[in-house]
Amino acid sequence: MDGAVDVANRMVEALFGPEGDIPWWAWLGPIILLLAKLMYPVVFPETAAAEAESDRRLAEFCRERDGKGKAKKSKKGKKGKR
Repeated sequence: MDGAVDVANRMVEALFGPEGDIPWWAWLGPIILLLAKLMYPVVFPETAAAEAESDRRLAEFCRERDGKGKAKKSKKGKKGKR
């Protein structure tokens, strides 16, 4: 168990430590991109809602195209009614 912890500790030090291979400023880009992706719906709610509606319509279109959507009419329970 101690061996695994030591290996993990050395990995973290190699990535984030003062003598690490990757400079501190190189981590800012991915961190900012990740936070921007997570904060996008909060900052631009109208755009996020429009994208969600577009995704919903696309999924509905794909279901209908594959024959699994609302376009299929069921004849269940209509016996004798013509």
